[in-house]
Amino acid sequence: MDDGRRAEVNLDAAVAQLRESFRAALDEPERATAADDARTLRARFDEPLPDHGQPAAKILKELEERSRGGLAGGTGSRYFGYVTGGVLPAAAIVEAWTAAVDQNVGMWPLGPAAVELEQVTLRWLADLLEYPHGSGYFASGATMANTIGLGLARHAFGKRHGVDVRQGGVRKLPEFSVYGSEELHLSDYKALRTLGLGADCVRAIPIDANYGMRADVLGDSIAQDRARGVEPAIVIAQAGSVNTGASDPIDEVADLCAKEGIWLHVDGAFGAFFRLCDRTRSLAAGIERADSIAVDAHKWLNVPNGVGFVLTRHMRLHEEAFAGTAAYLTPDEGMNLHELGIEASRSWRGACVWAAVKELGRTGVEALVSRCCELTAQMAEEVERSQWLELTAPAPSCVCCFRFRPPGWEDGAAIDDLNRRIQVEAAREGTVFFTGAMLANRFTLRAAIVNWRTQSTDISALIDTVTRIGTKLTETTEHAGVAEHAL
Repeated sequence: MDDGRRAEVNLDAAVAQLRESFRAALDEPERATAADDARTLRARFDEPLPDHGQPAAKILKELEERSRGGLAGGTGSRYFGYVTGGVLPAAAIVEAWTAAVDQNVGMWPLGPAAVELEQVTLRWLADLLEYPHGSGYFASGATMANTIGLGLARHAFGKRHGVDVRQGGVRKLPEFSVYGSEELHLSDYKALRTLGLGADCVRAIPIDANYGMRADVLGDSIAQDRARGVEPAIVIAQAGSVNTGASDPIDEVADLCAKEGIWLHVDGAFGAFFRLCDRTRSLAAGIERADSIAVDAHKWLNVPNGVGFVLTRHMRLHEEAFAGTAAYLTPDEGMNLHELGIEASRSWRGACVWAAVKELGRTGVEALVSRCCELTAQMAEEVERSQWLELTAPAPSCVCCFRFRPPGWEDGAAIDDLNRRIQVEAAREGTVFFTGAMLANRFTLRAAIVNWRTQSTDISALIDTVTRIGTKLTETTEHAGVAEHAL
C-alpha cells in the first residue's frame, strides 16, 4: 500500500472512530462528577514524550479510554455546580466541524464566511436581549468579554479627559474610581487588573437584603469622590450575582450614570438572559441602557465552554479602542476582527452560538430560560416544605441557596461543617453535583440550574440526596457526641 492510500485508510478509520466516540459523548453522562481522584488520573496520563507518531484513530480511542472516570458530568441534567450549561447537539457538532475547517476569524481573508456569520449572530443576540446593536465581539468567555467592555470604558474615560490611553497608558489618567457591589465577580477584578486600572480603584458598594447593590449608597459614594477630586470612571452593575442569582437595580444605576456622565458596564454573564422569562424579566430591566454588556454563551445558550460575547452601543469607539495594523496586514473588503478585541488569531467561536440559536430559535431560548427559572422556584418550594432544609437567600432566578439544618441545631461552625461534609459526600457519590458559597459569613449549599436537560425529577433527586446524606451524617455526629460525653 502506497503512502497516499495508507493516509486515506488511516483518515477513514479516524473518522469512523470519531463518529462512535462523538455519538457516545452526546448522551447523558452516567455521573455528575468524576469517579477517579487526581492521583489516579495523573498516573494514567503520565508518560514520556512519544518518540514516534500514531494513527489518529488510535489517539482518539486512547484519549477516550484514559479520560474515562475523570470527566465531570457538566453536560448532564444533575450538574448544578457554578453556573454551567450543558451542550446542545447542534452546537457540539458545528464546533467539531469548525475545528476541521480551521478558520482564523482574526482577519477577514483568513475566514471570510466565519467573519460574516459572526456579525449576523451578534445582531441576533442583541435582538434576543433587546439591546441596541452597535458593535460586538465573540470572546473566550465573560472574563474576556468584561475585559473588552471595560477596555472600552477606559478608552472613553481617557478621551473625556484628553488622554489617549492607547499611547499614553493609564499613568496619564486623573485619579479615578470604579464602582461595583460587594458581590462584584472575580472576572471584573481580573479585567481591571489586566487593563492596568487595578483592584484598589473599586469602591465596594453595600448590598441590600435581596443581594443587590444599594443605589442610594452608590450615589453618595460618587458625590464623596467628586468632592475629594476623584473622578468617577465606571459603574459595573451585575445582572445575575454568581452567589445568589440576584441582580443590581440596573435601571436606577443607569439613571445615576446618565446624570453623572459615567460609563455603565453590565456584567450579565448569565443574568442578561433574565429578560426572556416573565418571572425574572424585572431583574434585567435597564441593561438596554448600558454602554456595554458582557455575556457568557456557554451558560444559558448551552454551547461548548470558551465562548462569550460583548455588546456595545458605541461602534466607533469600539473600532477605535482596539484598532491596529502592521505592514504585512493589507487592507481588504471585510472586517478584521482582531481590531475589535485583544486576540490577533482566534477560532470560529461564533459558529456554535449560531448553531444553538438555529436549533432553539427565539421561542426555544425563551422556553429554556423560563423552564430553568421555574425549576429553581420549584426547588425553593421543596426546600421550604422540608423539615430538614432551609433557604439561606432569596431565589429570584436560576440559583437556589439552601442548607441542611437538623432540628435544634443553632448557627455556627458545627452546622457549617455539616453542610461542607454533605457537599463533599454528594460529590463523591456522583449522582448529583452542587457547590457551596459563603453568604453573610455562613456556609450554604448552592445549586444553579441552566442546563437544557434538567427536569423536575432532577430537582427532586437533588433534594433527596442532600436530605439522605445530611440525615446520615447527623446521626453519625450525634452518636459520636454521645459516646464522647459518656467517656
